[in-house]
Amino acid sequence: MFLTTMTARLVLVLMALALPGVARAGWQDMPDTVQLQAMGDTLQVNGTPMQVRAFASRLALDALLQDVETRWRRSPGEVKRSVNSAWTVLNQTVGAQHRSFQVRQASASTIEGFVALTSPSATREPKLAVRLPPDMTPVSIIDSVDQGRASQQVIAVSKRSMTATAASLEASLKASGWERHRFKAEPTGIVFAANKGKQQFDATLTAQPNGSIVMMNTLLN
Repeated sequence: MFLTTMTARLVLVLMALALPGVARAGWQDMPDTVQLQAMGDTLQVNGTPMQVRAFASRLALDALLQDVETRWRRSPGEVKRSVNSAWTVLNQTVGAQHRSFQVRQASASTIEGFVALTSPSATREPKLAVRLPPDMTPVSIIDSVDQGRASQQVIAVSKRSMTATAASLEASLKASGWERHRFKAEPTGIVFAANKGKQQFDATLTAQPNGSIVMMNTLLN
């Protein structure tokens, strides 16, 4: 599948990052002991431009959090700390941008995390790469370009069953010229994939108490 474990994790992480107010910030306040790696050439989350950098380290989690928080407090703008499941998050607005630092304990000796820099004032209405059926509601739309390849990751929900949602999604894609090349249904989920020329579509559907949730990835070129 195109929606890899790392991509799915990033989607959930980005959904958890708060985007309050406006700000002006950068990477200059990160400790030299943390080696940041850029994720993608460009990234937009629900229409908001975002830069994301990832890291893994053997530093002590609490010490790193305290170090980053101390550095950020030197800039104007309140630093807010929160906990979301296993992740601890720092958020701050500085001028015209907003930045978030998110970290968790990955193993007994390793931590992993992300730093996100966003521009809320530059938010534009996102456009879906594929037409979804009326019974599906998108809750997250992430557009990205990585090494020149454009893709869109979407999380959507439906009040219908997993099977009914899969059938509705396939019918909508077929009407737009997509051709199914994979469909695997199991009690725990449904995997669906389709092609349209060089474009590729991949979806994983999971049952929920009040319907179903769909994680989709469309590779556009």
